[in-house]
Amino acid sequence: METRSELSSRIGLRSTGLLVFAGRAISAFTGLLFTVMAAHWLVPATYGTWEVIVTLVTFSAWPVGIVSYWATRDVARGKMVGRTALPFGALLSSVGVVLYFGFTFVTYSRVGDVLLPFLLAALLVPLSYWSAVANAIVQGFRPGVYSYSLLISELAKLAVAFETLYVDRLGIEGVILALMASYLTQSLVSTYFVRLTTAETLSLSQVKRWSRLSWLPLFSYLPTALAVADTFVVAVGFGTVLVGYYQVAFTVASVVGYSLWLAFSLYPLLLRGGSGNLPSVSMEFSMLFAIPMAAGCAILAGPIMSIFGSRYLPGTLGLAILACMFVFTTASGIVDQALLGTEKVDEEERPKFLSLLRSNLLFVPAANILYAVVYLASLYAVLAYATASGFSESATVASWACVQFAVTVLFMLVKARRARRYARLMPGKSVLYYILASAIMAAVVYPISLGLASQGMSSLSYGIRLLGVGAVGVVVYFGAVYALDTKFRDMTRSVLRRI
Repeated sequence: METRSELSSRIGLRSTGLLVFAGRAISAFTGLLFTVMAAHWLVPATYGTWEVIVTLVTFSAWPVGIVSYWATRDVARGKMVGRTALPFGALLSSVGVVLYFGFTFVTYSRVGDVLLPFLLAALLVPLSYWSAVANAIVQGFRPGVYSYSLLISELAKLAVAFETLYVDRLGIEGVILALMASYLTQSLVSTYFVRLTTAETLSLSQVKRWSRLSWLPLFSYLPTALAVADTFVVAVGFGTVLVGYYQVAFTVASVVGYSLWLAFSLYPLLLRGGSGNLPSVSMEFSMLFAIPMAAGCAILAGPIMSIFGSRYLPGTLGLAILACMFVFTTASGIVDQALLGTEKVDEEERPKFLSLLRSNLLFVPAANILYAVVYLASLYAVLAYATASGFSESATVASWACVQFAVTVLFMLVKARRARRYARLMPGKSVLYYILASAIMAAVVYPISLGLASQGMSSLSYGIRLLGVGAVGVVVYFGAVYALDTKFRDMTRSVLRRI
């Protein structure tokens, strides 16, 4: 068994964060290519059905938290439980399949007219369980591996998507097969890189301990299921077309949220007794990328949505709002890690029930569940009003985005208030420089973007031109930050010296 200091030596906060973020950045590009391919072959209603299927798979993956939750925490603390976690996860996937068919039985008749995609997607459930457990072990053991497995899986997804969509013209079934390839590839790669965690024998006592404490991860992962329930609620109540518009915009805006991956190693480092200043460092480092990405998505929202075709343009304003929301989503994720990573109550073999109830292990999911409930209730009320008032599709999508933005900020502040007891969260003044540099970037890029026109151009040609505009923004932004921020100049010089 490795000691915490030996394990911690494998992980650097900024270096691991940059490695994982680089992988996520590349995957963002490949993911957007995949979304463009899917959007060109699927009308908004069918794309909405695809998003409903993904939501059903997410609902069905809820029980895997029993394994993935404890696997990360135990491996991070030096317990090599891989040989127990992987088979236990496979066993639980059978429960997931039953849940999937139950959810499908309730949902199918309301949102779909073809049964085959729902049946085919059932194969995603066991693959998602394998992927979740393997990635949980990766996070506790070697967080940087996640970027390798993700990149390889994204390339596999694109390759299969090209074959199934452009060659075989399979439609939504082709999209499902591409996601299967992604899950399978990532699971295989992650499992290979964490094979050292299978050194210990299969432990039934570990299974019993995880099962005895299963209520905590089930409660903790419930917010994840509820957070994607908006797709289900809107699809059933207002139709899959609206879901199609929103989810394309959400997929693009979620690239801003990839900045959270810069803090990927924060959680295991805090579990190993890292400094309470680490969340502040992570917050500032993540904002270095989150703020300009949000600004870029907002000012280029129209040109970006044009890549997916004119039929998805009603999501333009929603994209601008969601991009700004993801800055606060990133901050909220770091606050969650600070609360969970500094909690020590579960280090005992048999922690007291009352101690668990008072701990951050319960507070964080409780706050996130309340967030989901408030969000879903507010969303339904706002969309019902928008529909009754005859709002345009664009205004309705924007209203949906505004609801999610407002509730995200509210609950981020609630959690941050508690987190201040355990860790330092406030970033340094460098964030002000990031905001100023983003404004300078926007002032340069926006006039250039006005000259973009998608008419008469292929998606590839138009996308390349848009990438060129984005590249100008990157150079302007980092040039401005370098000129303004002494800390960034020092960090850049340090990196260059190592190279």
